[in-house]
Amino acid sequence: MSKNVGSIRRSQIISTFGPGAIVDFRLPGSGALLSGVMQGLEAWEAYTKGGYKQDMVREPRLEALLGVDHFRAPPVGTYLKDGQKRDRVLPIERFPDWLSCPECHVINRSGQWAPSRNRDSLHCGQCRGKPAVVPVRFVAICENGHLDDFPWTSWLTHELGCSRPVLALKSVGAGIGGLLLTCKSCGAGRSMAEAFSPKGIPKHKCGGGRPWLGGRQSGCEAAPRITQRGASNVYFSIEESAITLPDWKVSFREKIADFIDMLDFLDDEEMRIAFIVKKILPTWDGPDSAEEIARRFREMKEDNSGSEGDLRLDEFRMLLTDTSEFDESAMILLNRQQPVPPTLTGMISWISSVERLREVRALTGFTRLKAQVGGKPDAVPLSRSGLSWLPAVAMHGEGVFLSLDLDAVSAWERRPDVVSHLADLIQTYMDSARAEGKQVDGAPQQLNARYMLIHTLAHALIARLSLDSGYSSSALRERLYVGPDMAGLLIYTSTPDADGTMGGLSRQARPARMEQLVFQALADHELCSADPLCSEGMARSGSNGNHAACHNCVFLPETSCEAWNGFLDRSLLSAGPLSFFKSLAE
Repeated sequence: MSKNVGSIRRSQIISTFGPGAIVDFRLPGSGALLSGVMQGLEAWEAYTKGGYKQDMVREPRLEALLGVDHFRAPPVGTYLKDGQKRDRVLPIERFPDWLSCPECHVINRSGQWAPSRNRDSLHCGQCRGKPAVVPVRFVAICENGHLDDFPWTSWLTHELGCSRPVLALKSVGAGIGGLLLTCKSCGAGRSMAEAFSPKGIPKHKCGGGRPWLGGRQSGCEAAPRITQRGASNVYFSIEESAITLPDWKVSFREKIADFIDMLDFLDDEEMRIAFIVKKILPTWDGPDSAEEIARRFREMKEDNSGSEGDLRLDEFRMLLTDTSEFDESAMILLNRQQPVPPTLTGMISWISSVERLREVRALTGFTRLKAQVGGKPDAVPLSRSGLSWLPAVAMHGEGVFLSLDLDAVSAWERRPDVVSHLADLIQTYMDSARAEGKQVDGAPQQLNARYMLIHTLAHALIARLSLDSGYSSSALRERLYVGPDMAGLLIYTSTPDADGTMGGLSRQARPARMEQLVFQALADHELCSADPLCSEGMARSGSNGNHAACHNCVFLPETSCEAWNGFLDRSLLSAGPLSFFKSLAE
């Protein structure tokens, strides 16, 4: 099929409808339903006709991390061919290949139906009115990312002597149990509910289908699973993103301009730190220690910021810098420091309103059945061979950033009760993973007290901000900064529009609003309607690293969360003696 069948927002290609995803369209004119799988990156290149330069997206730090030359946004616009303008489009391939007549309920492959006059839809020639046939609801997937049609012809056991089977899929009751696959020739029938049991299709092996790449992969030993084509477990995108930063060395150099000559003269590190303590720290604006300033000076002198190795650390440093002191019109990241309310002092060390930011999101692959949670699984590829580019979009928006007091967090996570609690969670995670047949060498890096505290706080703040800022929770996203020298979070919203957003979120960082926001967010999560099951961790799934967390309290839409609602525990936040913010409730 070579006609345009619909449109998708560019940002959806990166998150929901990338190569390998199934997407439904209503065909213009006839209104017939078309289901197709988005094609791989080689097909992108074929349809852009070499005119990709207008779609290039640059982000050097992210390019270095992912080992590509550049990124490309999904193509839009036109190109010239034989003197005529042609649309620059993304190709899809019809999938599933089996379709059903809504009148007689017969199912068959696409090649067995009658095409319309303009050949953009398929119809049943046996029924009055020749109704348009619709894609069947069921497909087969596996944990290795393969995608196949349901084995219709072999799943139903026919009566002896049935030489010309005519399959029909008809609903005779409620739910999947009331959906029957029958043979009109011999009368054999079977409920589709049987296909969804763990051993629903024991005689069948994974077919290794990769319709987005135009072929099959042999040797897959994974058990195929039956699911509905629109189910959420068919496609989980794997994204990497980076906030575009101004060169931190420029602002840092300006702050130490009066001391550069002396710092450069002092070769001994201890003498340099002593000089910083005496001459620079008394007037230094920011939470940096003398050791941190000395280290950043060395990096500036060596022209090596380490940005290719750790994107988050560079971003965290810049978000701890008030960039409003510089030329605001030229700043890619406009970050304005706000006073920390006295009631939050000792727990929160920095708050800023991020009035302008640019984020690049790149699609690196996807998984099926289960989302990426804890660690880096082998991603299902977007192309047949390694290419020098990946699909990406540039987003513009605003946000709120805050950093917890590092000393307070360090002291809290060393408390014996916190250490014991995390040890229990790690053991539960390991036991659950082994019960699922996984080979685990250790707990994921997110399963630690600092990450779970900051992650749960981010979810609590997003839930509250969705009531106060004018944005829904699904429009807000978290970006966590957790490490030996990091304990911060950025809550932001963004849009592909270069003008960004309207300022309703960044305004929430003002002292009076932030104080009220934190207190209300903590109060909202002291109790859950599922308590005591939730607070005691009885409603959790051990494989996602959660403890006191469920859909009634801290879970968010999956578009908002970095870890697919994993590694959450409100008992570390405000729900008991383990709470980091316990003093605020006293």
